[in-house]
Amino acid sequence: MDMTDANTLSFYQRNVQDVFARYESVQSPLMPYFPMAFLPGSRVLDVGCGSGRDIKALLQQGYDAHGVEPVAVMREMAIAHSPELTTRIQSGHLPDIPTHERFDGVICSAVLMHIPAGQQLEAFVNLRNLLKVGGRLLLSVPAARDDLDTNYRDPQGRLFLPMEADRMRLLAEQLGLVLISQFSTEDALSRGGVSWNILLFEKSAEQNRPLDRIESVLRHDKKVATYKLALLRAFCDMADRDASAVTWLGNGFIGMPVQALAECWLHYYWPLMAAPLHIPQSNIDAPGSSKPPAFRLALEQLIRLAQAEYGTDPVVTFSLFMLGWKKNNLPAELATQLRTTLSVLSRTLLVGPVQNAAQGDMFCYDKTRKLVLLEVDLWREFCLSGYWIRDSLLLRWAELCERFSLRIDPAIHRGVVLPYLIQPEDPEREQGLARRLYAEASPLTCVWSDRSISMATMDIDHALPFSLWHNNDLWNLLPAASAVNRSKSDKVPTPEFLRRRQDAIITNWRFANQIETTVFQHELQRTLGRFRVESWELDLFQHLSERAAQAIYQRGEEPWEWTV
Repeated sequence: MDMTDANTLSFYQRNVQDVFARYESVQSPLMPYFPMAFLPGSRVLDVGCGSGRDIKALLQQGYDAHGVEPVAVMREMAIAHSPELTTRIQSGHLPDIPTHERFDGVICSAVLMHIPAGQQLEAFVNLRNLLKVGGRLLLSVPAARDDLDTNYRDPQGRLFLPMEADRMRLLAEQLGLVLISQFSTEDALSRGGVSWNILLFEKSAEQNRPLDRIESVLRHDKKVATYKLALLRAFCDMADRDASAVTWLGNGFIGMPVQALAECWLHYYWPLMAAPLHIPQSNIDAPGSSKPPAFRLALEQLIRLAQAEYGTDPVVTFSLFMLGWKKNNLPAELATQLRTTLSVLSRTLLVGPVQNAAQGDMFCYDKTRKLVLLEVDLWREFCLSGYWIRDSLLLRWAELCERFSLRIDPAIHRGVVLPYLIQPEDPEREQGLARRLYAEASPLTCVWSDRSISMATMDIDHALPFSLWHNNDLWNLLPAASAVNRSKSDKVPTPEFLRRRQDAIITNWRFANQIETTVFQHELQRTLGRFRVESWELDLFQHLSERAAQAIYQRGEEPWEWTV
């Protein structure tokens, strides 16, 4: 076994003889898949090898098999029972298995569900790094168990986190592991209510995937308004920044909160509606039109109220408005108009692009849960490729506005429109909030190096670089020594380095949550879709690690670690 959950590890240490006997009493459930997974003679590592049963099955089929197992007594029993394994089983556990040696294949059977949520990303990174390019990863994870409590523990206290096959596939593919095959099997020990998914991945050097269905909408769907482009852009942005906020429904679909999509639209359309010239968003959106976009009047009124409160500089006005929203201290009239505007935006995106994109076959709406639903395969495409399709969306949006403007004001061309679609945010204002916040910290230390720092030597660092994510949330703004921050620049901290700095990162998060509770939890709720008092730190750390891993392994961004 291979785990870090203390209660689960304790169970296997206390019950090692019974567990060993059960393993040895049945044939390996993965054995029938070895020939399709690995080439003859491949060097294969069994992660969490337990009794050594799968290593022996691999050896019998002609593979050069080895294993790692964290429970010392289990390793000793395996070697005593099968002396031929003496040099083939080593101590090791995810996510800390040394990766100086790469393998043709890795198997990981009934292991990942025992690893706490905050460490699953690191476990996947470790598995990936154990493979050569072209190597195969064979996983088994639970498909169903009917004996778990609300904390996903069985009657013996072992942790069995949900391992939805679709979510595992997405997590793996973000790291460059491409799904080859997937199977479902009954439990080898014949336990009722227990079944398993078996997934086979290959480590690929490819970085990009096509967005055929999305491209079809962009090319072929009739466009009488910019709404479909806005919805696709929102999915790209959510996949890139707030993917943890989705609900995995287990039926081949994910759900995206309609409120989150409406908030994205507010960000997109605000600069366009606040512009000093009329930039049409539909083919009938002309100045003084009797049928303007459904939300134009509501949003323009919201902008007027914000300008009256915060001034007319477009970037500053929006930044102060957003900060007031996060702090929950908007003036009453402005707060009421915000609710009205979000409501109108929600209705517009539901009755427009959600119903009509790809003739209504692309999305649907769950009214009870207020979720926009899309197929897992489509969501996977947004997650894997949305960051680069966004530029195409913005250009097409500008071109569409240019076409709508031909009969209204030909001077409004794409070059005029684009700056409003990519209006820069004001990171200095949010960094100022973080700087004032950490001025109250004592002692004040660099999150990356533990160096003592002062206000004069402190930089506010975007953990995930602003140039990549444009994320000014407090959880992404951390105190760093100026010299360390210069070294990091726009590089991405590796998941391994993040894990080594986990305690320091979480300490700063807890401090920020204590000082600016309303802002911090507002941003966290949007990012994760929830704020779980008992586990928000691990939930957020998992999100941070996943975004960093995606940037490095799937987008090819430059990795960074601080070394003295």
